[in-house]
Amino acid sequence: MKNRFIRVFLSVLCVLFVASAASSIAVAQGQLEKLRVAYTVIAPTQLNVWTAKEMSYYAKHGLDVELVLLVGAPLAVAALLSGETPIVHAGASGVITSNLSGSGAVLIAGAINRFPYVLYVTDQITRVEDLKGKKFGVSRIGGADNAAAVTVLDKLGVKENEVTYVQAGSIPTRLAAMQTNTLQATLLQAPETLKAKELGLRALLDFTKLDVEWQLNGVAVTRAYIKKKSDTIRRFMRAYVEAIHYNLTNPKGAQKILQKYLAIKDEKPVEEAYNEIVVKLTRRVPYPTEPGIQLYLDQLKLKNPKAGQAKPSDFTDVSFLKELESSGYIDKLYK
Repeated sequence: MKNRFIRVFLSVLCVLFVASAASSIAVAQGQLEKLRVAYTVIAPTQLNVWTAKEMSYYAKHGLDVELVLLVGAPLAVAALLSGETPIVHAGASGVITSNLSGSGAVLIAGAINRFPYVLYVTDQITRVEDLKGKKFGVSRIGGADNAAAVTVLDKLGVKENEVTYVQAGSIPTRLAAMQTNTLQATLLQAPETLKAKELGLRALLDFTKLDVEWQLNGVAVTRAYIKKKSDTIRRFMRAYVEAIHYNLTNPKGAQKILQKYLAIKDEKPVEEAYNEIVVKLTRRVPYPTEPGIQLYLDQLKLKNPKAGQAKPSDFTDVSFLKELESSGYIDKLYK
């Protein structure tokens, strides 16, 4: 048994060494592999993919990454399946729903495993029950914010069919719609929460304070892509965990990157976004949360019987993270 463990450990080290050597040679020769990666919202929950780009971690590992904004997990997952963006940083809800339909899409990392949202409402809503019959704005039907709203409100006694979920797009669009009472509720993340307060909207429920594991988003690929391009994924994940390390250990630098992508001049809301989302919700080793995936499956099985027969592990492939962790690669970043 001991010899078998040693053989497995050495095999992992060999794989990582070969990948590292290959990427170093590629960089030295200027032969970076072009790769399109999608993200789904301009929010602090996307910081890891932004930082890997800004700090040249992708290039360090032989990848020339083009980041593409595709609003909402369903759109990003569609691009994933078509091969347009073979790696996506998207809401887990879209990945899971797609997988249940036989797409083979899986999460290889779980970026955010808790709710990052605050529920904002117009003056006519004074309690959760008042949302019945009202219009609730989400980025995209089936997206991460939509799934989170349905899950939490269901636990509080408001069923999905009692609320009209409206695909309203970007956060500025949703805020404008709430000012005209076209929408009565939406979910926001810091720093958009500060803008909502300025507009006179009211926070009804802080989802970040709920002690509930929930797979909000993560890095997704297809099983077919894993078989075809495992080395590309391996190099992407090295850059990704290095970005996490940077974000957790360089507050000022991480905030500058946030400021750039959020397009906010004022440093105060950026600092709030960093402290409330990045610091609180980011883990050094970003494994997807099985309880968080199961929570979504429990909700989904009411509409899709396949969800009731599935296991959380059906929707993940954590082999790349295990390689990085068992080799000591991640621990070394923090020493």
